[in-house]
Amino acid sequence: MSGAVKRAAQFGVFNRYEVMKRRVEVAAEVREDLTAVYDEIMWLAKRRGVTPSDARAWYTHIRAVRLRRSVRRFSGKISARAARARSTPLRLEHYKRLQTNLTRLVQRHIAERVRDSREFVRMVLDCERVHIVTFKENYDALRANGNYRNAGIRLLDWRSLPEARRALLWRTLLRGKVANAERFAPRGRKIGRS
Repeated sequence: MSGAVKRAAQFGVFNRYEVMKRRVEVAAEVREDLTAVYDEIMWLAKRRGVTPSDARAWYTHIRAVRLRRSVRRFSGKISARAARARSTPLRLEHYKRLQTNLTRLVQRHIAERVRDSREFVRMVLDCERVHIVTFKENYDALRANGNYRNAGIRLLDWRSLPEARRALLWRTLLRGKVANAERFAPRGRKIGRS
């Protein structure tokens, strides 16, 4: 096992191989923005009294608001409960544990005195993938460390839902909120971010 793989295992970096193998296509300006966010996070992380989690929150709670339309992608999976839900609040759930993995990356970069914005960008692009789940399932997944089986969450394929249900979910949860919304748009629907 290489040193990088051992460190990834030690700090629990999720799916490091997958992040490194796949290149998600995003505009150069988005990659530049993410690189700038990484620099800001690492600057914050060096301040007294700022934990790696506090520094990571600069992306997840501040900067991601503007960037998410360019980097967040829907997986095409929805929980069985969310598929049936009518009045239950639904969420786009980061099934690759975005906050946990970015916090660990910041911890590791501080501990090893590493400055690697490319790794940060790859991880953000990999972990900014979401499933549709209920509000309760979102917390169940968090408590189960992302293990959907332990959380009692069963996923369905988007295409298995009736067209009318897909149209409603697309309009309320995907349109304008994920970069790949067009791929899941109802037939004949005019695409636009609103």
